[in-house]
Amino acid sequence: MSMETNQDRENIVHFVKQAIEMLCEKNISNVVILSSYKINSVLKENFGINIRVDRIGRILSNVAKRNQLKRLRTNIPKYKLHISMVSHLDFS
Repeated sequence: MSMETNQDRENIVHFVKQAIEMLCEKNISNVVILSSYKINSVLKENFGINIRVDRIGRILSNVAKRNQLKRLRTNIPKYKLHISMVSHLDFS
């Protein structure tokens, strides 16, 4: 079991932030539904990065909790993000 360094986590958080911003740019409605699988596919397609979905999910969960995003009632955690909030998201 490898220990995740602080630098690794910061890099992943940075890429997750970029993926969320890209999803919001390409979306035509006022609300984006965020999931770890959707973020993972954006990272693979646009950056060629393959990060384990569970790691993305933990970061997304922390971001959602910190920013009080509404969680949808699904088996896979999904969160509702209003596009107007993107620039104000707290990722730290």
